[in-house]
Amino acid sequence: MIELKQVSKTYQLKNNTLNALDHINLTINDGDILGVVGYSGAGKSTLIRLINKLITPTTGQIIIDGIDILTLNKKALNRMRQQIGMIFQDFNLFDQLTVYQNIKLALDISGQTEYHKQKIIDLLELVGLQDKINAYPKQLSGGQKQRVAIARALSNNPKYLLCDEATYALDLKTTDDILNLLKDIQKKTGITIIFITHQIESIKKLCRDVVVMDEGLIVEQNNVIDLFMNPKHAVTKSLVKQSIHLDDTLTNVYELIYQTNADDASTLSEVIKKYNVDMNILHAQVLDIIDQHIGYLYIKITGKDIAHALTYIKSKGIQVNRYDSI
Repeated sequence: MIELKQVSKTYQLKNNTLNALDHINLTINDGDILGVVGYSGAGKSTLIRLINKLITPTTGQIIIDGIDILTLNKKALNRMRQQIGMIFQDFNLFDQLTVYQNIKLALDISGQTEYHKQKIIDLLELVGLQDKINAYPKQLSGGQKQRVAIARALSNNPKYLLCDEATYALDLKTTDDILNLLKDIQKKTGITIIFITHQIESIKKLCRDVVVMDEGLIVEQNNVIDLFMNPKHAVTKSLVKQSIHLDDTLTNVYELIYQTNADDASTLSEVIKKYNVDMNILHAQVLDIIDQHIGYLYIKITGKDIAHALTYIKSKGIQVNRYDSI
């Protein structure tokens, strides 16, 4: 388990102080897939680099498996870091080394001098690149390079995998492939994944829990389903809207959010008859989130008894929001 307690990171600039992180409290349970999402400058990358002490916090504690890593000497810290793998958006592969040699180097650095070639082969099979063992990075696509980086990050059999914008430089299909690979690896190994991104699409496809950051603060935290069903903070609402392709200039529109086992069509028919209102459906979309489906329906409603109609819809377990006030 990873715990951040009252963690802050400040930078003293020429004319002012920058609070990159401000009194962060966060617990990451073993075996979780935690997404950390926010816009540029939110503090996401600073946070993830604190976990393996690539950055030292100004104040606070970082406790991994019961040990405050800020108290460790260099030797003990390096030993702890072997439990933490990390991948980056730019892969960080050595161009002059083959795929095999890039992974071998990680084993050498960690002191595993008596490794077997079979271990590297097994890692490449895990990421689906066993046929690229003798290839050089320049011969690989972006997605293949990231697969090599993942294999390298797993070479020490870490308990935790930190992913810092790991899909940022990839196209949509390759991003999906990498997310599916990470999900498969987590299922096979039980590794804890902390996934940093500004892409809410990646969060809903991979993560179980999510933290939303803004200006160095955690502004919202929830499981992914509940976050999409009922976002609370303005930043969260803005991020969720990225998944809903609707004209932002629309006014007097209501957003209905429901799990697709709800009988929404029947509910709307009942409302129209019971409260003598008219509904114009402007947009409908279903998002696949983990193994569930969340429906979004955007309607304009007119009539004399709109308030009671909306109350009735809510009573059926459907979330109702004024879209233009989100």
